[in-house]
Amino acid sequence: MTQSKLDPQETDLLVPLADYRRSGECPIELYHAIFYHRESLEKGGAIVRYGRRWLVSPPHLMKWLRRNGKHAGRKST
Repeated sequence: MTQSKLDPQETDLLVPLADYRRSGECPIELYHAIFYHRESLEKGGAIVRYGRRWLVSPPHLMKWLRRNGKHAGRKST
């Protein structure tokens, strides 16, 4: 079974969240997304907690957005 180049891999580079936001490549406000969707983002491999820091896997984040983007706004109360 072969995987496409676009499919996220477990060996994808993890980038510190602050660096990823500063790069201009981050399509969403990640702190907002983490506040409301942390569990789902972690389960999808988009973010990883390392001590007090968050690390981001950009390919996993894009995959998570494609799956959950429609429902990624603030949760209704």
